[in-house]
Amino acid sequence: MSKLLIIDDEEGIRKVLALSLASDGYDVSAAATGEEGIEIFKKESPSIILTDIKMPGMDGIEV
Repeated sequence: MSKLLIIDDEEGIRKVLALSLASDGYDVSAAATGEEGIEIFKKESPSIILTDIKMPGMDGIEV
């Protein structure tokens, strides 16, 4: 099972993507900020990262 990390500041988008991808067999983690996403990445080393580009603070490009 592939680990996948979703980074998005919009809770609804995180939830919908997480539910959909988990039902497809992915082990999904989610973060609300770029900083939180980096911490999860360091701990879990996901194979795939989906990130929003425009977020407050650290944007998806910086991540």
